[in-house]
Amino acid sequence: MADTTTTTSTTTQGASVGGAMLGQKGVKQGMAGNDGIVVDKNKSQEQYIADAEAKYIIPAIVREKFPDLVKLIYETESMNEEEREYWLQIMPIMSEDQIVKFREILVNERDQLAKLDKEYNHEMSKIDNKAPVQPLDETKRLEEINKIKTAEAAQNKKETGEEEALLGQLNSL
Repeated sequence: MADTTTTTSTTTQGASVGGAMLGQKGVKQGMAGNDGIVVDKNKSQEQYIADAEAKYIIPAIVREKFPDLVKLIYETESMNEEEREYWLQIMPIMSEDQIVKFREILVNERDQLAKLDKEYNHEMSKIDNKAPVQPLDETKRLEEINKIKTAEAAQNKKETGEEEALLGQLNSL
């Protein structure tokens, strides 16, 4: 059952933009956050509310009037547990303009992250579609290295012989 005490304070770490805390590592899809609520983009608003109500007291007006915001709050990667709880508790006293701006911030963040994920996946598929890298044949490489070493040794022997011949000519002068 949910704890009957609620917290209405938020941490002051990170940069605040339009009231949403940014710059903190988020929760990946399908993973449980610190608050134990599993973040899954396929969950419905009602499922998020049911999960959140098991842990927090969600004001009735938030459940009724802003179920989409509850889902957005839990899917955002820029809030931690305390910030999520803060927003759930503060929403009933926010003005309509503040709610609209808050929703816009969360939707914009979600859309921008989805765009980045799509671009990343597109780039990764381009890399995967390129010609595969041929595996190294160790035996062939060792043979080539031995050929080079043999050629170098022969060249060094030839140069040493030529040097001795030149030194012999210089000494005979």
